[in-house]
Amino acid sequence: MEFSKTKIPTIYGELYFWCFKFDGQEVYVITNKLKLTNPVNLRLHSACFTSEIFGSLKCDCKNQLNKFLNQMKSKDSYILVYFPSHEGRGIGFFNKLKVYEVQRKLNLDTYEANKFLGFPIDKRDFSLAIPILKHFKIKDIILYTNNPYKISFIKKLKEAGFKILKRKEIISFNGSSYCLNYLLTKIKKGNHLIDERIFKEKFLNEEI
Repeated sequence: MEFSKTKIPTIYGELYFWCFKFDGQEVYVITNKLKLTNPVNLRLHSACFTSEIFGSLKCDCKNQLNKFLNQMKSKDSYILVYFPSHEGRGIGFFNKLKVYEVQRKLNLDTYEANKFLGFPIDKRDFSLAIPILKHFKIKDIILYTNNPYKISFIKKLKEAGFKILKRKEIISFNGSSYCLNYLLTKIKKGNHLIDERIFKEKFLNEEI
């Protein structure tokens, strides 16, 4: 493992940027000023170029990223571990566009389209986060996620010696019908730990 690093002024304040390289595979890390005497707020985030760079309305990835980065303005310790190789839940940008096209033509949801094309629902591997977190000498973690697949990674974190104090929801919504359908699908079919009632009351002003 090797790394490069620098400090960059951003709209979220001055943040520390790191690039860790593992046999040619890169993982990016962004932190505010870490205070290791306090619990560290952790977000494991997968790249989504369509929303984060090109403004796609189909998902909440960009909104989740921005919401977590915005919290780095606080005095609490935050670390974002960003996996650029995780596009399309690990199937890559090329195959992600295939999935999107099948969704568009056949009116399928994200899980149905993956299954139709023979792709796994989630192919991501978060194991490289472990040596990165050890590099920072992090011990106590508050994990930001709604995803049961990431929650299952908690076991590996604990086995590696980290203490997971709690999990926090990270709910965001870009206001589009595309994103709404995606989020409701994640709740109903992906078992994402988002309270549907609270979500609808908060973002849609609906009572169920």
